[in-house]
Amino acid sequence: MKVLKVEWIDSCASDLQWQLMQDLDDVIEPVNIISYGVLVRESKDTITIAQNYGLNPLQCCSLMTIPKGCIKKKTVIENIKANRV
Repeated sequence: MKVLKVEWIDSCASDLQWQLMQDLDDVIEPVNIISYGVLVRESKDTITIAQNYGLNPLQCCSLMTIPKGCIKKKTVIENIKANRV
């Protein structure tokens, strides 16, 4: 299993209040994110990491799927053997 550091760009949203278009001063900008986790699955378009994992028995939770188009950089931090206790 690979432990990854994933640097990616996340979309953002304004608060849930109605706002007059003429009063908007700042453009809402995407946010730079760094996430760490065990690589669970990789497809042509996405990667899925588990932010929490257990090795005995092998299990995981807190999954996050990130579109590859949003990923700026992906670094392998460590390789873990699944049978390690």
